[in-house]
Amino acid sequence: MKKLFLLIGVLIFVFACGQEKKQSTNTNTMNTQYPEINANNFEQRLYNSIKYYDKQPMYYIRINKINCVVEILINDYRMYRDYELSNYATPLEINDAILKSGEQKLTYRLYPVGDLIKEEYGEGDTVTTLTNNTAVSISIIKMDNNGEKRLEDEEVIIKHTSLNDSKGNFIASGKPYYEFTFSFNAYVPYENEGWTKGQDLTKLDQKLLEQKAVEFYREYGKIYNNKDLTLLAQLNFGEEKRNAISLYKRKADINKLWEEYRDDFNKKNIKVLPIENYRIVFFGNGKIAFLQLNSMEYPYRGSGALRIDYVNKRNNEAVFMPGIYLYLPEGKKLEDGLYMIN
Repeated sequence: MKKLFLLIGVLIFVFACGQEKKQSTNTNTMNTQYPEINANNFEQRLYNSIKYYDKQPMYYIRINKINCVVEILINDYRMYRDYELSNYATPLEINDAILKSGEQKLTYRLYPVGDLIKEEYGEGDTVTTLTNNTAVSISIIKMDNNGEKRLEDEEVIIKHTSLNDSKGNFIASGKPYYEFTFSFNAYVPYENEGWTKGQDLTKLDQKLLEQKAVEFYREYGKIYNNKDLTLLAQLNFGEEKRNAISLYKRKADINKLWEEYRDDFNKKNIKVLPIENYRIVFFGNGKIAFLQLNSMEYPYRGSGALRIDYVNKRNNEAVFMPGIYLYLPEGKKLEDGLYMIN
């Protein structure tokens, strides 16, 4: 009896300690439009939402920049952040920001290289403004997803090159920031709702908006402590559905995506850090709110305010920052909380 009592006592102690590590999640703070989704049906429901067509056009951008770093937005939805000196070797897909056929808008934001030259070559000055020879060229490329994606299959829809003044110098030389927008037309066989039926968050109570956004980010972090795959699936289903439809994903792509979600829960020594040192950034013409870290350091620059530290497979310290883009559907009250975008 004593041995049994001691064993029960140990089990109770271990169970209690395990329970202390779990944190109750306030699902009222994190609204979901997909309560029917769970960890068991996520893959199949996502696959069922995809349609395939005889022609499946894919749109890409190819960027070449000089003496600057760049952010790219498609239809005011941030697609890429490139804060390095080098350029991407391959074109970058943008279909997931193309919600339907018609006119699309690309915005690029250029920033100075800062200390990148010193870090790369071990010498040089800190560059705080754009220079005379700053330049960027962007090509919009179309290919058919059903065919083999070869360079000779590329169709250049439009090529844009940044402007120079009458002396041949970059038009924004000496400035700390430059932004430019141009349009292009795209045809896609699908139509996604995305964030189009969201409210303009810039016109709402900003203190309450910040409070609700911080609450959402904080509760989202608890998902990783609690390893709640179903809640993670419900919150992310809308965005992943948009991505899957616009990229014509195959079953293998869906399976790989779900494995990535599951792997996030298998990270060792997960530590969710407090939500701090951030600012609210708006996308989607004011319909999307994002809490962005106030940091210029890699890998934090431009990243979300929810930071999760962990130990990777090589036993090195690493960081994971989920992209949590929030909106408020039409007819919903801010007091009742925000939603992740579709």
